[in-house]
Amino acid sequence: MNDKINEALMLSLVREVDLLPPAIPAGLMKRRIDEMGSYEEEGLRFVADDFMVGLHYAGLAVLARDMHRYLAEHPRDDAAFFEQVVSLVHSEDGKRYGGGAFPDYKGLPVTDLPEGLAAAADAGRLQIALLGDRAIVHEWTFKPGKRLFVKFCSKFKETICGKDGPYEQFTNGLVGQAALPTTIASSVLMAGFSAATFWYPLGVYLSILLVKTGLKTYCEN
Repeated sequence: MNDKINEALMLSLVREVDLLPPAIPAGLMKRRIDEMGSYEEEGLRFVADDFMVGLHYAGLAVLARDMHRYLAEHPRDDAAFFEQVVSLVHSEDGKRYGGGAFPDYKGLPVTDLPEGLAAAADAGRLQIALLGDRAIVHEWTFKPGKRLFVKFCSKFKETICGKDGPYEQFTNGLVGQAALPTTIASSVLMAGFSAATFWYPLGVYLSILLVKTGLKTYCEN
């Protein structure tokens, strides 16, 4: 198994994910946010600012679903934490949506969701361009996407915000803004997964979301 991050490959992926535009799913959540300022579901709060990373949330859910399905046929020793988070999100999503919950999506138009992303990453090919299509943005991808993000990042706060971590390096001027997402992604992979290219897309999505939703808020609250 790889024990070193390919920084050039990681950076190319960071640049691609960083450029994704805002996206807003249609449905009750959007209407409630417009009317009330926020929407809460199973303990997770959504606000208008979340739409700025709507395509990132949806992409994270679609990516995680594809990884979960791939791991069912190609298990890995470094996937325990990933599967734990997927199971937790499935359980919470399932309280409201039953069989239609992430990642099963029974009865939903999943044929429109990109597949093969995990297989490509496992082979060292980071083919995630299809995650930039706004057609993947639905309430049922957006909501679990944010839930995945919150649960994954709850594990990495000490890694990212603690002594000698990316946030301290950034605030001390040791890491610049341009290098910050790559530094965070690398730290996340080594702390919770491994340096295998299979995990690069996940690490990059989490790091870009942390930067876009407020790294200072994450670390100082």
